[in-house]
Amino acid sequence: MKRHAGFHYRLEYIALRLVQGLVTAFPIRWVGGALRGLLRVVYRLCWPLKAETVSRVREVFGPETPLSRVRFIARQSVWNLTMNFVELFHLGRMDLAYLRDHIEGTDEARAKLRALIDKHGGVVVALPHMGNWDLAGVACAHFGIPLMALARAQNNPYVEGWLRRNRMNNFEALDRRQPSSFVRIAHHLKSGGAFAILPDVRHNKPGVGVTAFGKPDVQLGKGMAKFARMSNVPIVPFFMERLDADHHRIHLGEPLYPDLNADADADAIRLTQAVWDLFEARILAQPEQWFWYNRRWLLTPLYTQTRHKHGK
Repeated sequence: MKRHAGFHYRLEYIALRLVQGLVTAFPIRWVGGALRGLLRVVYRLCWPLKAETVSRVREVFGPETPLSRVRFIARQSVWNLTMNFVELFHLGRMDLAYLRDHIEGTDEARAKLRALIDKHGGVVVALPHMGNWDLAGVACAHFGIPLMALARAQNNPYVEGWLRRNRMNNFEALDRRQPSSFVRIAHHLKSGGAFAILPDVRHNKPGVGVTAFGKPDVQLGKGMAKFARMSNVPIVPFFMERLDADHHRIHLGEPLYPDLNADADADAIRLTQAVWDLFEARILAQPEQWFWYNRRWLLTPLYTQTRHKHGK
């Protein structure tokens, strides 16, 4: 069984490298144009998540949302995610000059983050799954800001190694399942580093209850507020906006500061709600930029809540 799994993993890895070779043989904008047309056809003929996408978009925007609008949001969202992978294949070619040419607001973001770190010793960077969020890590690396993030390891060890080789040049991705990762992040934040977190997904366990898209008690993770309070550093909302296949814009929100004199739970709710409110406003304004296909759909109730509701 293990031998069969190992062979399967090798095939996946070989396929990945073949795709990388094909994709990097052409300019990103050419690939983006081809994929846009392909996804339009795939969505119409055989898109497997069509019903789920319609349900999610209408849960947020209302049942009266025109189907044409839903389809546009769905296609653009998956195109954006696909382009994130295309750009991941090109990471080795991205330097500071490339970022300045392809990402608006690069120097302003660098100056703002650098000033906050110099003043407070570290910073928690909060990103929604919008635009190419991985480019935030690339940008920080070229800003000279050491960045850490939590990530779940891939089942395929060859793919995991490939991801780490690409990402480690830009930020250090720690395994969220390892308890030592949390200690390392705390030390990192106290020594002039940045910690990036994407908190816009449903937490698997009771976390911080916020109001999201008009629904109360949506459970987001505790990590963002926890690390900000633990290290007494600000949270900076960081948005990546895709303008086209290979151009982006950075938006940095105003920093949010923990109140160490307040009750820890109440302060975590305040910080998390404030960050989510900024996320929600941008998602509602640019829904096609957000990743609607996350398995941890934000508005799905926790399993424990569902069991209690049905008396099981």
